[in-house]
Amino acid sequence: MIELSTLLQISQAISKTIDLDELLQMLTQTILQNSGGDRCVLILPDKQGEWFVRTIATPTKTQLCSEPLENNLHLPVKLIQYVKNTQEVVAIDDLKTNLPVLEDYLIQQHPQSIFCSPILNQGHLIGILYLHNRCISGMFTRYRVILLNFLCTQAAISLENARLYQESYQYTQELQNSLIQLQQSELRFKEIFNKSKDAILLLGDQEFIDCNRSAVKLFGYSQIQELCSIHPSEISPEFQFNGLSSFDQANAMIAMAFQNGRHQFEWLHKQLNGGVFWAEVTLTLIPYDGKQVLYYLVRDISDRKKSEALIQQKSQELEKTLQELQQSQLKMIQSEKMSALGNLVAGIAHEMNNPLGFISASLQQAKSIFVDIIEHLKLYQEIYANPGAKILDHREEIDLDYVLEDLPKILDSMVIACDRLTNVSTSLRTFSRADQDYKVLFAIHEGIDSTIMILKHRLKANEQRPAIKVVTNYGNIPAINCFSGQLNQVFMNILANAIDALDEANQGYSYAQIKESPNCITITTSIENNQVRIAIADNGIGMTEAVKQKIFEHLYTTKEVGKGTGLGLAIAQQIVVEKHRGKLDLESTLGQGTTFIITLPIS
Repeated sequence: MIELSTLLQISQAISKTIDLDELLQMLTQTILQNSGGDRCVLILPDKQGEWFVRTIATPTKTQLCSEPLENNLHLPVKLIQYVKNTQEVVAIDDLKTNLPVLEDYLIQQHPQSIFCSPILNQGHLIGILYLHNRCISGMFTRYRVILLNFLCTQAAISLENARLYQESYQYTQELQNSLIQLQQSELRFKEIFNKSKDAILLLGDQEFIDCNRSAVKLFGYSQIQELCSIHPSEISPEFQFNGLSSFDQANAMIAMAFQNGRHQFEWLHKQLNGGVFWAEVTLTLIPYDGKQVLYYLVRDISDRKKSEALIQQKSQELEKTLQELQQSQLKMIQSEKMSALGNLVAGIAHEMNNPLGFISASLQQAKSIFVDIIEHLKLYQEIYANPGAKILDHREEIDLDYVLEDLPKILDSMVIACDRLTNVSTSLRTFSRADQDYKVLFAIHEGIDSTIMILKHRLKANEQRPAIKVVTNYGNIPAINCFSGQLNQVFMNILANAIDALDEANQGYSYAQIKESPNCITITTSIENNQVRIAIADNGIGMTEAVKQKIFEHLYTTKEVGKGTGLGLAIAQQIVVEKHRGKLDLESTLGQGTTFIITLPIS
């Protein structure tokens, strides 16, 4: 186990190294020595985003290279690509894994221990570390993974510092070379300066030292001396696009250029005639006549800004169109869903009505006939008080007294069953009631009752839980003008979600435990502020604040894949808010339950 002091020494040694090649060697050697692996590979991207193998270390040597990762025959490319795409740390023993990373290389080499980790800097992937041990399984223990994560974090910082140093060094070298060449060839500089299509000015201490003809033309002057004689502040409007003073911001930009050697920014410039245009300004610190001045390059980007504004406008228009398409999609789904469901339910109700009517009528007639038969049988018993033995035996065999007593009860039970089926059929017809192009008077309680009847199969007890109790606290509310079929769909979506929430809350509890705290859905209706208020509450698990913020969003769902579309509550809100000028709100406390509140205008 590495001591803390040793770990700090390693970290300090890595952080002090800013040469990239030296850092790559030190990193792979250090990681290999302290990880338990016998091969360490570091993969880095280039400026174009292509990934290359930069260092390969073994106990005997460390090799710097630049091999493309793609189709590399000496590495498990699938595993590395998986880590690159998911940014997950992967540790595998003896190739036992369900991840889709096994390939010919791993099967042929068969390393006993594998470790692959992303190297992240401020959330950005800047490299990948791959380690393996061909002989020992279980090498990358929890402690070693923690150590490797620490080393990867330090590696990310050092790699980024080395990259920045290398880029800065290259840029400094290029700038120094340019300045040397500039000093060696004053005539060449003047030629480039004068022939440049971009406007160029040399800015000294609060004055223009020189400028080219392109600058004179861009700012609307006629002579070089005329432009160089004005104060630099005169080529800018009083305020910039952000509303701040041009003078103050110009001083800040100049200070940054002096501090960093170069500074680029966008700026509003002013012409002699008062016209204002967008420009991309580059300030570069250069030596000139023995002193430091700013090479002030101005490029007119007014056309680009107009294009950007047009693109932004088009983007806003497309976003608006997308929202309209999503709303249209919701309406189409709602219409198709209600049409299909209404046709199905109405068809079932219609098919039930005919046999139910026949059975009910037949039972009424059979009941009347049976009464007549009993009366007739009693007459026989009165007249023939002493029947023969055969009749007495048959009477005893069929238990005539019991039959005469029980058969009316059977007929009554059948009549009650028909009445219940008739109620179900009525509920189906109520739920599937087709909406017109205009609103109609509708009894809210009938719609809720029909929805409960349709969902009754989901409310019944099963092997996992007792029945879900539905409590209806109905107030005295009037019928309202509405699209009844669409409101029934709202009730259906909310009640179905409540049942799902209760079933989810039951997970992990036994039948007896659920029975002690039974599932319950409470529906309360009332009139508040001349509006109908319908509250549907469950005692499920409730929602987090994050879920509450998104619950009505299009395609958002908390259910598993294949169990929810994320459309039900979005459609419900659209029906209540847009179709009925009402409100659909929710109140939810995590661990206590959720209440959906529908508010509808009476008139």
